[in-house]
Amino acid sequence: MRRLTLSIVILWCVTSAAVSWWLEATELSNPALAQVAPSSSLDSDGEPDRPISGASVPSATPSRQSAEATYVGRDACRECHTENHTWHGEHGHHKTFATTDDPEIIRLFEGRSYDSGEPYGTFTYHADEKGLFARIPEKFGDRPFRLQYALGSPEGAVTLLSLLPDGEQNTFAIEHRVSWFHDGDELRPTPQEDDGNPKTAADFFGLRHEGRVMKKCVYCHTTRGTIENETIVDLISGVNCEKCHGPGSEHVRLARSSKTPPKYSVGRDDWDAESEIQLCGDCHRLPVTVSRSQLREYPDELTRFQPVGLLRSRCFVEAEGQLRCTTCHNPHQTIKSIPASEHIENCVRCHQETNPSHTLCPINTTDGCIDCHMPARELPGLSVSFHDHWIRVHPNKSSSP
Repeated sequence: MRRLTLSIVILWCVTSAAVSWWLEATELSNPALAQVAPSSSLDSDGEPDRPISGASVPSATPSRQSAEATYVGRDACRECHTENHTWHGEHGHHKTFATTDDPEIIRLFEGRSYDSGEPYGTFTYHADEKGLFARIPEKFGDRPFRLQYALGSPEGAVTLLSLLPDGEQNTFAIEHRVSWFHDGDELRPTPQEDDGNPKTAADFFGLRHEGRVMKKCVYCHTTRGTIENETIVDLISGVNCEKCHGPGSEHVRLARSSKTPPKYSVGRDDWDAESEIQLCGDCHRLPVTVSRSQLREYPDELTRFQPVGLLRSRCFVEAEGQLRCTTCHNPHQTIKSIPASEHIENCVRCHQETNPSHTLCPINTTDGCIDCHMPARELPGLSVSFHDHWIRVHPNKSSSP
């Protein structure tokens, strides 16, 4: 009996070690598990309740190696990836976040005013060495409200954000009620779901966010940044190389010491369509982040969230992993620099007249794909158009079944 017990214990130990080894090997070989940081790791905070006054956000970790690495900055990537570095410098991702002492941000607001109507009043803007401030003279006289951060890009639109204490050692954010829009170079209301009933002085200046929503604002517009009290520490502004590829110090070290360094993160042979869509969708949204009724009814506003539409597309479902974001988009290169003909070529490549197994468009087999099957929609209040990535036949775009 004692010998049998000893044998069972030994067998259990060996089995546990084998399972542990298998799980580790599986994690390292599966990019969907090892390379994409889930957005669900951003938890909720407490409730703010205080008027105006004067959290750790995990970044994408594309591999176990990079989880132990440190950030080196996008300029280190230029040593080997000159073209991508140049392209990225012209991309909207490069300018998604700034502090308001940035002269380019100050230029958009300083000296201007905007009448938001009742109950808010007219906002006026001025700047000093600390950045931008807003006033509502008819409500609070000369009392200024500090606007700390700018989210968005001067190429499209810029919304201002402030971080404030709630009196219980927590922080909440105020998303300013007025944004600057490139279209018309003018100030207009920030699209917000607001009840129009400000309860504190801070509420007059914008819509408050806390917890996961507040952290996600910072997370998706920066490469790295941790909300600590009423500021953001360890800030790397913009969505730069290491946002998607992970901290790069180990990759840079290997690249400098080897003539044939290994591929890194995104772009490796084991990087599949699911991993890529999970990575892009972490900020561009996935179906799990919208309601079932929205998925069913698919309102125009969902065109802002491209992965949601793409995953509904028959093209995606039947492509068996061959259709992904980078099939049509170079993530380093601004879409404005890519001619429409290149996108049409991507469509035609999968819908060839010479291949009897391919589905052909009954209207035109070589042109017009984007306008008909991915039309641009301008959303109310944004004056910015988004192409609908739910690739399908639109009734108002087709004269044939």
